[in-house]
Amino acid sequence: MHAHSQTLSPTIRDHFLADHRRLEDVFEQMLDAFENGVREELSSLWTQFESELGRHMDAEERFLIPSFARAHPEEAKAILDEHRDFRCKLEELGVGVDLHIVRLTVADKFIDGLRAHAHREDGLLYKWGDKNLGVHERDSLLRALRKRIARANRASLKEGGSK
Repeated sequence: MHAHSQTLSPTIRDHFLADHRRLEDVFEQMLDAFENGVREELSSLWTQFESELGRHMDAEERFLIPSFARAHPEEAKAILDEHRDFRCKLEELGVGVDLHIVRLTVADKFIDGLRAHAHREDGLLYKWGDKNLGVHERDSLLRALRKRIARANRASLKEGGSK
């Protein structure tokens, strides 16, 4: 088996955009649970969302941003600053979810910020990664993303099966 079918495999951009869509889906499920007052489901979905978003940012920071930073230090710093802000907001929102005091407008503002951030990453980071990462870096990143997605899918199936 040879792994030189690089042109047939999904791009870094494809993987991250699919991940963004999955995160958005989980967030939409959370909003439904929020609007319907299903607190236990909301809490479970929040935990899933928080974990998956954290892993998503970790993958970018570990495999993509260090190389990107050598070429575009200011843009890389801005992305990392946004990640730090999102982590702080995630923590604040998580406390609100636990205490059942999150307001829908706060949640909507958070997801709007994530959407803008995702659009920025798509225009800068992912396209750059597909053009500039070496084969080893690219393979490591895609392997890590596939593992993360498989882990998230297993967790989702486990959650769905236990309730």
